[in-house]
Amino acid sequence: MTKPRSPTLITLGRLVRTFRDAAGLTQKGLAGALGYTNGWVSNVENGQLRPRPEQVTALEQELGAPPGALMNVYEQLDGETLPGWFREWVDEEERADVLRTFQLALIPGLLQIEEYARALLPGDEAGVARRMNRQKILARDDAPTLHVVLDEAVLYRARGGPKVTRAQLEHLIASVGPRLSVQVVRSDKNPRSTGAFNIATVDGADVGYVETVIRGIVTSSREDVAELMAAWEAIRTFALSQAESIDFIRKVIEEKWT
Repeated sequence: MTKPRSPTLITLGRLVRTFRDAAGLTQKGLAGALGYTNGWVSNVENGQLRPRPEQVTALEQELGAPPGALMNVYEQLDGETLPGWFREWVDEEERADVLRTFQLALIPGLLQIEEYARALLPGDEAGVARRMNRQKILARDDAPTLHVVLDEAVLYRARGGPKVTRAQLEHLIASVGPRLSVQVVRSDKNPRSTGAFNIATVDGADVGYVETVIRGIVTSSREDVAELMAAWEAIRTFALSQAESIDFIRKVIEEKWT
């Protein structure tokens, strides 16, 4: 059975063709200017191929389209393809003043490098693009404060091979700043090792997100959020300090991933 085409990709493709015609370019001419093939341009215009964000920006520039004319449509793809429960969390994440995340197995998505994300999402380039796009909130002028606590086991899990894992841990260290903290809790000291979770503070209220085997759960229940906050405080109490955590990550890089 043929997979139905995305309505948003169809709209994006039609816009590309409209701007191309207005610019007096053929598909061959546009392909040559961008360094891609005629087939690539044709597939984009027919809504059969999802370009990467940087390719959409290049299209806007080459076609002389107003900034955002194509990107605004492209960004609607996230809402079209994300599961409903995760769209709800992404909405909270984008509006948050403070984000807290505890992870047992993975570097959190907001801090993943592209190669690490690709190792977690093999063959899903659209998923990788969505994950990279989520990270834009950390570059905003009003970026949320992000607090991350990792069980030390995360640092020893190879994702994409030693080279990628090393690059990811180096990126983790480089990300630390006034609005972003990273701490490590030793596995044998971790008082709550039953599951990863996230907490967003939005307009003074807290919202929790917990992934299960079946789906993710977004909750603003007082009881649920209180339990998550209690777990967060307990874990941070036993975590290494920021400076100790960075030293520990560097040690793991040199001993395990060099």
